[in-house]
Amino acid sequence: MKSINILSFLLLSSTLSLVAFARSFTSENPIVLPTTCHDNLVLPEVYDQDGNPLRIGERYIIKNPLLGAGAVYLDNIGNLQCPNAVLQHMSIPQFLGKGTPVMFVRKSESDDGDVVRLMTAVYIKFFVKTTKLCVDETVWKVNDEQLVVTGGNVGNENDIFKIKKTDLVIRGMKNVYKLLHCPSHLQCKNIGSNFKNGYPRLVTVDDDKDFIPFVFIKA
Repeated sequence: MKSINILSFLLLSSTLSLVAFARSFTSENPIVLPTTCHDNLVLPEVYDQDGNPLRIGERYIIKNPLLGAGAVYLDNIGNLQCPNAVLQHMSIPQFLGKGTPVMFVRKSESDDGDVVRLMTAVYIKFFVKTTKLCVDETVWKVNDEQLVVTGGNVGNENDIFKIKKTDLVIRGMKNVYKLLHCPSHLQCKNIGSNFKNGYPRLVTVDDDKDFIPFVFIKA
């Protein structure tokens, strides 16, 4: 009889402990189980200089806000059938200018809607009047020389770019970012600049600190 009473006591104690444990986790203090689902993860938006989020299909000027630098533009520097050089204006007479507008586009519809978000895949396309021959030659890509040029294709995973926030504080500017080229199955590389054959070209760079800061201005 004594052993039965002890067994009953242990069962009753276990039951009371379970009740107390369950009551301690009400709807106000729920048990949160670990999960690998990222479907509800919402990345921050990318903002222009007016404080508005960048939107797919809208026109923007991409500008280097550092002193002496300027906006990104498209030019033909090799007497090609279609201009394909992605250059950067500078504060010297031969490189002055207001830049060429770009649009950010995606391969298909996204859960992000029409907003551009940090570190999400986009294609960059110049918005420029062109001929029928060159109408499909306005999307950015990186060539074998690691130069940023046009001639890419929306949908080609090697022509993907992403935007990352920086901590740079530049007088008179806010929302300063850097661009990255992120081809499929390869590590992203920062976009920097270099003088190539006398022109300020956009290029990919290996050093994580050697990048151009950019701001986005509604065109």
